[in-house]
Amino acid sequence: MVMSGLRGNGKVVILAILATTGLAAISGTIVAPLAFAQNAVTPAAQLSSTESLQPTDTMPVVVTMNSNDYINEGITHSNTTNTGDVIVNEAGAYLIVAAGQVGKTSGDTLCNVDLWLRQNGEDVANSNTRASVISANDTVVLVSQAILPLNQNDTINAMISVSATDQGCGLINTTPPGEPNIPSMIFSIAKISD
Repeated sequence: MVMSGLRGNGKVVILAILATTGLAAISGTIVAPLAFAQNAVTPAAQLSSTESLQPTDTMPVVVTMNSNDYINEGITHSNTTNTGDVIVNEAGAYLIVAAGQVGKTSGDTLCNVDLWLRQNGEDVANSNTRASVISANDTVVLVSQAILPLNQNDTINAMISVSATDQGCGLINTTPPGEPNIPSMIFSIAKISD
């Protein structure tokens, strides 16, 4: 659009249209406000695991995730190496949800499974959750969630521990015929504010 060819009221009309649409004209050049000028991507990812995790001792274990169901450039996660590490590439407040499919494959005594979050190797306060299973093939979804202020390059992990190690107790992946896979873990992270 060349504004120099407009006369009198023509310039006023064009400027009025630009003003009502949120655009501005400076020296004959249209300048878009930031909302129109950039298409920023909100850092986010959904990760999952198609493998069962049944710890062989009662010490905490990092939950591994071998599937990047959705991930954008705001989050770094490898589905082949260090698969338990989720790294944020942009500082801000993040909503994190870790949902594990708890179960066991044998035995008939109580087994507790705890699930919580770690930030840079430190347990996140008040993020621990617990589910108990007694019978083989019983399952329950256990969810740990938090809203955390994170810095660039912070690493987040989902952690589990089990109270019994001889019953196949832990996070169980299931593949029902004719249905989608039931992952042992679904992990979601999304930036919600600066």
